[in-house]
Amino acid sequence: MLEDPFPSLSFIAGPAILTNASAVLQNGATTRYNLAITQWREFNASLAAADDRVSLQYVSPDAAIALALRRIRLQLRGLSLLNGAVALFAATTVLGLAGAFLVQSRAAAASAVSLVMLTFGSGGLVALLAATATLFLESACGEALLRLHRTSDGDVATNPGCSKRRSETPHL
Repeated sequence: MLEDPFPSLSFIAGPAILTNASAVLQNGATTRYNLAITQWREFNASLAAADDRVSLQYVSPDAAIALALRRIRLQLRGLSLLNGAVALFAATTVLGLAGAFLVQSRAAAASAVSLVMLTFGSGGLVALLAATATLFLESACGEALLRLHRTSDGDVATNPGCSKRRSETPHL
C-alpha cells in the first residue's frame, strides 16, 4: 500500500478544487439562464398579445428581443463548457487517485498516468477559460440590454454604467 499518501493527495487537490469552482460557476450561470429565459418568454408573450409592454420598456423592442435571445444562447454555450470542465476536472481527480495506486503497485508507469492526467486537466482548463469568455460576452449583452431600457418617463435608462449615448458610458 502507499507509504506516504500526502504527495498523491496534494496532486489530487488541484483538480478537485477546480471541479468545485466550476460547479459553483455552473450554479450562478444556471440562475442567470433561468432569469434570461423567463425574460425572453415574457417578451414573446407580450409580442403575441400585441400589448406594447416591450415597446414601453425598450427603445428598440426588436433589438431587445435579439439581445435576450443571444444571451440565452451564450448562457447555454457557457453551461455546456462548464459541464465539460467539471467532467474533465473530476476525471483528472479520479485518475490521480487511481493512478497513485496503479503507480505504487507498479501496474502503470508514472509518466503514463501523469500524461493522461495532464491531458484531462488541460482540457478542463481550456473548457473553463472558454466558459468564462462566453459568460463575459453574455454579460456584455445584458449591459447592452440595459442601455436600451427606458425609464418610467420614457427616456433612455440612466442606470449606473448605462447612459443615453454609448460615448457617455463610463469605462471601468
